[in-house]
Amino acid sequence: MSVSINVNKAYKVRNEIITIIQKNNGFNEETLTQIQEYMTEVGYRSKGTCDADDGVGYKASGYGNATGNNALMCVKQVAIEYETSNKTKPQFPTAAYYQIKVFFSLDIPIINNVFRFALTGSTRKLFYPVTMVQ
Repeated sequence: MSVSINVNKAYKVRNEIITIIQKNNGFNEETLTQIQEYMTEVGYRSKGTCDADDGVGYKASGYGNATGNNALMCVKQVAIEYETSNKTKPQFPTAAYYQIKVFFSLDIPIINNVFRFALTGSTRKLFYPVTMVQ
């Protein structure tokens, strides 16, 4: 039963992160703050590791990338490139989508073993997405 509760919570958190990114038309400092506030509000604490293919890992509070296995989520912006014959005057708007990864774990108390799992998802295509200020 606890497995289904953890999985269900991870699905809800992933879906809400996707919704927040889509409402803000991208991922920037404001979006990150809203996501962190939501995760704190629902008490989401499952952590994992973000690989290079997963994008940047973020902690529960404060800016800065999460390192090692202490990321609450991974976010990766994937730019959508359009092939056109006229490279100097692009005909299509800037577009991207975001890949999201959240974690959930299964702790078996008797044998003291923790299994970590990841749940991924993607936003819809966003035109002229906002981005983090570097």
